[in-house]
Amino acid sequence: MNRGIRSLIFTSMGHFSNDGNFLLFPVLITYYSLIPGISLILLGAVAIIYNALSGLLSTPIGRFADRTDSDALLLALGIGINGISVGAFAIPFLDHGLTVPAIVVGSVLLGFGQAFYHPLGATIITESFERKTATKMLGINGSFGSLGRAVFPTIIVAVMLLVGDADGLFLIMLYLLIFALVIYAGLRHFRRNPDKPKKDKSGSNTENRSIVKKYSKFLYILSMVVFIRAMFLTGTITFIPTFLTSVYHSRTIAVEIVTISFITAIFGQPYFGSLTTKYGGRKIVTFTTIVSGIAFASFIYFATNIILSGISFAVFAFVTYSGFPVLLGYVGQVVPREISTTSNALVWGFGNTLGGAVGIAVIDGFKVFVSLGDSLTLMLIFALAAIIMLPLIPKNNRLPKIEIPESKSES
Repeated sequence: MNRGIRSLIFTSMGHFSNDGNFLLFPVLITYYSLIPGISLILLGAVAIIYNALSGLLSTPIGRFADRTDSDALLLALGIGINGISVGAFAIPFLDHGLTVPAIVVGSVLLGFGQAFYHPLGATIITESFERKTATKMLGINGSFGSLGRAVFPTIIVAVMLLVGDADGLFLIMLYLLIFALVIYAGLRHFRRNPDKPKKDKSGSNTENRSIVKKYSKFLYILSMVVFIRAMFLTGTITFIPTFLTSVYHSRTIAVEIVTISFITAIFGQPYFGSLTTKYGGRKIVTFTTIVSGIAFASFIYFATNIILSGISFAVFAFVTYSGFPVLLGYVGQVVPREISTTSNALVWGFGNTLGGAVGIAVIDGFKVFVSLGDSLTLMLIFALAAIIMLPLIPKNNRLPKIEIPESKSES
């Protein structure tokens, strides 16, 4: 099978599973909150834990992958750890007395497992295709992540209803473990540059650190912009279902509007991947950041008008869930392959994921003093801050010039 197609197929399987499982805990909150002694404040703290862990661990995992060229094994390992986390989350349904330790262990495992996919999947895609097509492929791959987010909550609830809460979760665990094995089998022969002789590890590490240093200004500024942007995006998205339910007094309407966010992203990811290829990552990061802020402000302003708020939220979701091909496609356009996973992990792990965890904590703090609606409005401060910071991202002509082979084997 064609090397690029093989990589796209099996990384897409990974993206579907990884992003779908990310919504496991939000679904389970509705079950856990009915257990005596379990508060929403505790459950919210657990959500912060796995987001923060995922963000903190992505960069060291990325560095390890760059040193060892073990992307396939690590990607499959991440999906497997996701599966084990589901088993931990099943324990409270067997023994309520173990709820707190079980969900804490599950959240730690989930955070660890979620740290692997995005930097590794992006590297495998960008290393398997020509640079001119890699970002488009990231968009196609990303659409499977959006599909996972769209269907996984329904699958989880349906399986739990059919075979029971604990048994349903153990089946989800088994599915993820099997997928991890299948993904590894499909990608086990992947190497970033199979024709390039292997270097001495110490020399390679020294060279990689030198390259990272040359690109550090670009990576740190982009990561900080993404961090502030993620505080706004993740913080608001986490509480939008609750907000919509309070406005329309209907969980059905709230779910229908939120579902639009995942459906539009299925088409939005390949679309913005193509735009990133055509116009460059810097322009599309700027465009999506500005439009997401404007669309969310419109969503809040028209909150009581179901048509206008629904349209505004659809636009917001369309650009918001484009992060994978836009951000990591941009990184792939700029940095050398030797530091690709480290760079992806810094931007996605520290910037997008850890920033999102901080955003959840901030809006949780706002809710202590003001209403949820006012808290969501206050989060626009971070959208504005991210927009103001956009010009700080160095233009491509100001980045160091390191010769990078353009052609990658696709056969």
